[in-house]
Amino acid sequence: MVKLTDVPGIGPTTVKLLIEHKIKTVEALASISLAELQKIPGMKGDIRARAVKKAAADCLRSKVTKELSAPANKVQTTIKKVASKKIAAKPPVNQVEADEVKDKDKKKNKKDDKKEEKKDKKKKGKNKKKDKKKDKNK
Repeated sequence: MVKLTDVPGIGPTTVKLLIEHKIKTVEALASISLAELQKIPGMKGDIRARAVKKAAADCLRSKVTKELSAPANKVQTTIKKVASKKIAAKPPVNQVEADEVKDKDKKKNKKDDKKEEKKDKKKKGKNKKKDKKKDKNK
């Protein structure tokens, strides 16, 4: 059971004020109208009243979520472990990452092509020298 003091922003003094105005549970606090809540001393401002009402509703939601997830906790853990193994084996690649990989590959290919061209030029130069030597010897 969620207590009024479990709601963020509500302390012992505020609890006393709420109880004086017949608000004894978090459910009652979450369901009260904003206008009624603003009539309580300490909740006069719109911001404070809205914040307390929202915090009460959030507190109730988290309670429901915890109750629902408690019995199925083992099943969820198993599913998470299996899913994490698949992710580790094959990480997801988004379009930006894929484009970056392609760009890197293109740059590497260009560098490799330039190296090949340089090697070919050197070979041609050596072959020309050999041909000249052969011509002189004939």
